[in-house]
Amino acid sequence: QQQQVDMQKHYPPLQLARAVMAALRVPKRLLCSDPEEHAGDEKLGVPALVEAVTLRDGNCMPLVGFGTYRIPSGSKCHRAAYAALEVGYRLIDTATLYGNEADVGRAVRDSGVARDQVFVTTKVWDSDHGYQEALAAGRRSVSRLGLGYVDLLLIHSPGRSKGKIVETYDALLALQEEGLVRSIGVSNFGVPHLEVLAQYGRPLPAVNQIEMHPLIWQQPRRRAVVEYCAKHQIAITAYGSVFSGQRQQLDAEPVVLAAKRSGRTPAQVLLRWALQKGFHVIPKSVHEERIQENSAIMDFTLSSDDMASLDQMRGSLGEYWDPLGWPVDVGDVSHGPKSYSAW
Repeated sequence: QQQQVDMQKHYPPLQLARAVMAALRVPKRLLCSDPEEHAGDEKLGVPALVEAVTLRDGNCMPLVGFGTYRIPSGSKCHRAAYAALEVGYRLIDTATLYGNEADVGRAVRDSGVARDQVFVTTKVWDSDHGYQEALAAGRRSVSRLGLGYVDLLLIHSPGRSKGKIVETYDALLALQEEGLVRSIGVSNFGVPHLEVLAQYGRPLPAVNQIEMHPLIWQQPRRRAVVEYCAKHQIAITAYGSVFSGQRQQLDAEPVVLAAKRSGRTPAQVLLRWALQKGFHVIPKSVHEERIQENSAIMDFTLSSDDMASLDQMRGSLGEYWDPLGWPVDVGDVSHGPKSYSAW
């Protein structure tokens, strides 16, 4: 039975982190019919990254994935995604915008890992908002990936103008009904964007992917998103977790001290911070040693003092957009509701 978390009360940072974790069921398996058989990957000599949560729609999603943002299409992306799968990652995150969906799909096929053991996320870009446009975009993504279906399809953002949020979301629901998509979600959605889906009677998304790291943890608008998602069992995938590799931020005192006390690298500390907050993470790299490094975050815990110190960081990476406050445009709502089996 899922716990219902009343997030309408004010939560201090540490209590909010506990509430986020409590709002999600964390099973001892993911993507595996037999948890004992698939607890690790013996042929790789390393434990598979198979810790997961059960999403609000009943599907299982790994806590740690491999991101492909800004990895060029072609052999570089294929090699990086393939290396990640060899290390044990079982979630690969891509998007139409990234231009590397085909390379991700080829890496999954070449890896020899069973299709049902790999969770693939992709996203519908802003130019494809609208019912027919999003339907076509989703089908193109499935075709480019060449994997038969997509595990998670996200709306990449609410759109700067004429976002047609509900209309576009209805297309994702239709793709889910067709069996081309297992779970649906959103990215960069603020509370008003999420609320409008509920207002029009749509099932809430399984996932909201947003920028999240210690520098912006205390921002009121982001905290409001975290609270709303926790209350409604919407999993959050954090991006920007390792400060986009910015050395000045990685060398900040709270990060360095936590790394020293835990015997880990700054990147591992920041990824572990996100996990202890209840977020999924999707670090990316094209360097095999860093791909391996970023995977080694499941076997240690940051102290409450280190977590609190990281929570107090402030700043901006200047690397990402912030669509959380963009206008809400619902579009044509006549395409739903229908008899969606996922409801």
